[in-house]
Amino acid sequence: MITFPFSKNWWKYLGALLVIYSIAIGTMTKVGPGIVSVAPAHIDGRYDIAVKVETYNTSFTRLEQDDKRENQIVSWIKLDNRFHRAYMERVVDDNHLECYFRPIDLKTDSPFSKAATFVIEDGYHGIFVAPDALSVDFTPDPRNRLREFLNQGEPPNSRRLSYFSFPYRNILLETIRNLNFHVPMWFAMISMLLLSFGFSIVYLKTKNAEHDMWANGFAKVGLLFGIMGIATGMFWANYTWGTPWTNDPKLNGAAVAVLMYIAYQILRSSIEDENLVSRISAVYNIFAFPIFIVLIIVLPRLADFSLHPGAGDSVGFNTYDLDNNLRKVFYPAVLGWILVAGWISQLTVRVDKLIKQDEEWYP
Repeated sequence: MITFPFSKNWWKYLGALLVIYSIAIGTMTKVGPGIVSVAPAHIDGRYDIAVKVETYNTSFTRLEQDDKRENQIVSWIKLDNRFHRAYMERVVDDNHLECYFRPIDLKTDSPFSKAATFVIEDGYHGIFVAPDALSVDFTPDPRNRLREFLNQGEPPNSRRLSYFSFPYRNILLETIRNLNFHVPMWFAMISMLLLSFGFSIVYLKTKNAEHDMWANGFAKVGLLFGIMGIATGMFWANYTWGTPWTNDPKLNGAAVAVLMYIAYQILRSSIEDENLVSRISAVYNIFAFPIFIVLIIVLPRLADFSLHPGAGDSVGFNTYDLDNNLRKVFYPAVLGWILVAGWISQLTVRVDKLIKQDEEWYP
């Protein structure tokens, strides 16, 4: 018969490996290229256009020295589904370009202004865009002739990055990698509190003290991961919002939820009768978990406005992860931290059992 080492504890080691993988890849992976700014932001489509572009994590100088055609830098102004190609790009340095466009021909019979997307593509960085980076003015031909739109240049080839990277997101920049740490903490918390909720229900049916121990053990570790989730979130908020805490429904709900489970631990330590504290704690836990879900998931989504991604009127990170590279680290991180949290919960329950045995031997 073939046996495998650690067969009984495979899930623990899998969790540890996934956490190590997410930490290593999450911290070492480079953030991909992006467009920081386009100047001027307001242009007149009737005249020649010179645009200065500042980019992030690009290597234009090296591409300029490379004669390969596939590495050629190309830029466009995108209006709706039509592309206006630059006739020349001049590299200033690794993260700065100057792009030159001829007048944009567009059929129009009255003046109007339209938002345009700026697009850059090359063989190394792939394609990256700045949505609504430009505002283009259009006016009728002074000789009262309508002008026809000309698609000057083929549209981008949608070439992909030649290296693995996380998506660029303005303002977040390098801190986007915190998604692999902050959010998995909350997934681990929700998972542990769900298990605690389940064991509390089972305890009320069976009156088995071990089930109450498991409910308490999962609640302790869920609270620990909730505190770590708030800590990593405050670090992120301080960088992106300029303050570690705002009057945001998502943040306030998370804080109240953590306080609820701190109160659960205080409740357990305030009553000496073991049977009584187990019953009261189980009832508290059964009511606390649905309230917890409402506070951190339901109410933030109903809010009119929220800075937090995925809450209120804001969008989640899946909107920006166009190449799925974040998911390749994020999903293993979520699973890994949940398994590690379960491992810590198991150790916590074992310690509680040893303490109880010690108290029974030495009352």
